Amino acid sequence: MERAAALEAQNKQRVQQLTEELYNLRKLERIPEYIAEDFVDRSHGAPGGVVGPAALRQQAEASFQSFPELKFDILHLVADGDLVLVHWKATGPDPKHLDPTGEPQTLQLRGHSLYRLRDGKVVESWDISDRLSPLLQRGYKVVPPTL
Repeated sequence: MERAAALEAQNKQRVQQLTEELYNLRKLERIPEYIAEDFVDRSHGAPGGVVGPAALRQQAEASFQSFPELKFDILHLVADGDLVLVHWKATGPDPKHLDPTGEPQTLQLRGHSLYRLRDGKVVESWDISDRLSPLLQRGYKVVPPTL
């Protein structure tokens, strides 16, 4: 029991470090320290055919290009065996959408990431994020269908 608790604590710490170093500090050169060679992103819509550290680097670079100042905060961090669940919030300016003063609108995203770790590295991940909220923040409206 103590060994399982220690492994869970170690896995939570690794995921917390991954979030800070890769997503907040943008230290993409550190990806191989956190991501296994056989890593697979099992999220809905994740690009197929790319595995390992290259898969995460490709996704991170695309995100940072769209949102260069996005900062991630961990709201909850839960471990169960080799799985770690992160409930996160990301906030930052949206350079493509300006407010009435001409400044970039602040965008807020929320989601959950589930990671499976082996020997301190992520081997699988699943991400779920709120895709409607950013559209509403940009002024889009949800219009019910007419019958």
